[in-house]
Amino acid sequence: MPAGPAPAPAGRVPGALLLTAATVAVGLGNYGLSLLLVRLLAPSDFTVYSAVSSVLLSVGTLAGATVPWVLAREVAACAPGGARRRRAVRSCLWLALGLSLATAVVACAAVAPYAGPGPVAALAAACLTIWLNSVGAGYLQGREHFARLGALRVGEVAVRIVVTVATVAAGWGAAGALGAFAAGAAVTTAAGLAALRRDLAAEEAEEAAEAEEAGSRSGLWRHAARIGGIQLLVCVLFTSDVVVAASVRGGSADLAPYQALLVLARVPLFLATALATVVFPRLAAAGPGAGGEGFRTALRQHWIAGGALTVTIATCPGAVAGLVLPEQYTASLALLPPLALAGFASATVVLVTVVFQAWGPARPVVVPLAVACLLGGAGYAVASASPPALAWSAAAVTSAVAVVTLGRARRRVPGTGPLAGALGPLAAGAPACCALLALRPYPALWTGAALTVLAGAAAAVRSRPRRPGPYRVLHLGFEDPRRPGAGGGSVRTHEVNRRLAARGAEVTVVVAPWPGATATVRDGVRYVPLPAHLGPLARSRFTSQIAYFAVVVTRLPWLVRRHDPDIVVEDFAAPFSSVCVPYLTRRPVVGVVQWLFASEKAREFHLPFGAVERRGLASHTTLLAVGDDLGEELRGRNPAARVQVIPNGVDAAAFTASAARRGDHVLYLGRLETTSKGLDLLLRAYALAAPHTSADLHIAGDGPDARTARALAADLGMADRVHWLGRVEGPARFDLLAGARLVCVPSRYETFGMVAAEALATGTPVLAFDIPRLRDLVTDTVGVRVPPGDLDAYAATLTALTRDPARCAALGAQGPPTVAHLDWDRIAAAQWAAYKRVSGAVGER
Repeated sequence: MPAGPAPAPAGRVPGALLLTAATVAVGLGNYGLSLLLVRLLAPSDFTVYSAVSSVLLSVGTLAGATVPWVLAREVAACAPGGARRRRAVRSCLWLALGLSLATAVVACAAVAPYAGPGPVAALAAACLTIWLNSVGAGYLQGREHFARLGALRVGEVAVRIVVTVATVAAGWGAAGALGAFAAGAAVTTAAGLAALRRDLAAEEAEEAAEAEEAGSRSGLWRHAARIGGIQLLVCVLFTSDVVVAASVRGGSADLAPYQALLVLARVPLFLATALATVVFPRLAAAGPGAGGEGFRTALRQHWIAGGALTVTIATCPGAVAGLVLPEQYTASLALLPPLALAGFASATVVLVTVVFQAWGPARPVVVPLAVACLLGGAGYAVASASPPALAWSAAAVTSAVAVVTLGRARRRVPGTGPLAGALGPLAAGAPACCALLALRPYPALWTGAALTVLAGAAAAVRSRPRRPGPYRVLHLGFEDPRRPGAGGGSVRTHEVNRRLAARGAEVTVVVAPWPGATATVRDGVRYVPLPAHLGPLARSRFTSQIAYFAVVVTRLPWLVRRHDPDIVVEDFAAPFSSVCVPYLTRRPVVGVVQWLFASEKAREFHLPFGAVERRGLASHTTLLAVGDDLGEELRGRNPAARVQVIPNGVDAAAFTASAARRGDHVLYLGRLETTSKGLDLLLRAYALAAPHTSADLHIAGDGPDARTARALAADLGMADRVHWLGRVEGPARFDLLAGARLVCVPSRYETFGMVAAEALATGTPVLAFDIPRLRDLVTDTVGVRVPPGDLDAYAATLTALTRDPARCAALGAQGPPTVAHLDWDRIAAAQWAAYKRVSGAVGER
């Protein structure tokens, strides 16, 4: 199956301008038609027309956001004339027919109490044609025929306007105006179906394709159910005030001013609909965690342009409103502020819920939408007697839903705070916005200020803010690689970051304090210990860890303001794993996971670290794992996150280390620690093996359990057979590995197994316990694994290998090819690409 079209560069979608222009034209046409009908129809007829057209707006929005987007995805992904494309087209046709019947029944039942037979019949016909029209629209969207799609949308409105004016002039009233919906949709339905006639006429696929078709059909239904469910609730949310009030009051003409002003207040909804239509295919094609820049750009445009429109509408003077509204409606202008707020909140919900329609899951927005619809409907029934109370109730309900859904979208797309990317332009326009309110008593001056605000918003939308300077990374790295006992995680952090710095990135790594730690720049990477002045408490590793996490949780906004990063990177670290960094900043966040620490540390300290780890995992949308099994665990624990496996690397110097003076000793290299590294297990196993082998044990490294380990060696009577080499760095580290007959890795658990990988690169075999992470590295061709914790088996294998140099040489010779792919340059490039994808950067700055 051929891949879909390549995504457009960030910030640009092919055909977006044409589609947006068409959507704006459609919105203006609908708006102008509604204003014309305010003057042409009697108040009682306009009340019926407005209530029924609100229902049709829900039907049209639902039809436009389900079938077209589902079909567009299938059309874009499938080869022309393929069986899967034919199946998708036919399935969506049947889906549209079924939904048209269902919505017609529900819609007609909803309006029957206050609408006569003519409006009800027109509503039923419109439901059928609107749904069928959506199939052709989805097909054109999938083929990227945006100009044709935009022309059909404009043509539909043009036909509707002509038919509306003709039928109203003929005296058909609300029934004629509503029947024009069906007429306009029928014309564009015919044009749309003509575009997909080849797929409709194609022959059935071969039987070999049936299994694939069944699978694609199942996925299509699931996708349609998710989109349709969300869109249905959204439509109910922002139309239920009119529908409920009209039902309670029996179509009273007293609601006409409310409905007429609502048309004006919903102008931002047209913009949000256009933005949602444009950004959805990009989100769907990119997948969870990607495509975020396009959504952030759309949200920024909504804040700026939609906000300017909302303020302008809310402050509109009566004299200006009187140019487009009859005099009897301008007396109700006090309704404009709450209705404008409700319209802007509804537009926000329309745009934000696109994330969940494209990626899922639906529940984070379905639950608040459903609750709001139920509570809002009950509140509207109570408030319907007073239009001001009804308007403020609608504003409160929709605003609450907008806040909740925006907060949940922020977890999926980092950097989408309430003013993401728009704070500067909005701040610049704030004085003019305030002027609108002050100048409301002076219509001429207000008009000039309104034009200034709208022009400024248009300029801000067209501009794309880009901060000058290099790409900036704020890395919450936890552990300084210079600290005694530092592990492989800090090595990875430095090896990747120094390569990013060589590419021109500005990298700052925040680490926990340690005795003698100072802010420094190493290989172009700036290390900052925080808190900077912990005093004697820095000697305690646990205390410094807790202090570091306290700084991250309480001062991350300050760090972000100071360093202004394009991306924030959180290294998962003991004892919590993650402290929910995505909840603490609006900047894009990537989590780097080498191990999930909470269960081990909870047993060690008897504290509920697991609850913090679960919440931290749930907060992330992009996670980088160092191994396949860890990646699968992360996907299982956070299915909504995008998980990418990028392993640790091996320094190129390891492959060229000299083995000319290979000895007959065994080597332990790493952190002198017992809880995870199992140094105590090695010493006990070596004590069992020592009487049967002449190989001494060399131990290189430093760490918190160095004194305890030395004491244990003495207690076991091994003081003269165990040689303590201290910390070894640089090329000497690889010469040390290459000079041993066997490298022992006795870890109880491992994040990756960097020492094992480096040993294999030098051509030295590895003896390890059979645990995850090491299992993938230490295969039977390059080393030996024994059951975890089995000291007798470890001792026996150590004895056998040290007494068989030929076998050790054969195993060691197979090592370098198995880790040749662990190249730091390649790994840094993959991590750099992940950063740029999440932050939406285009190219290297």
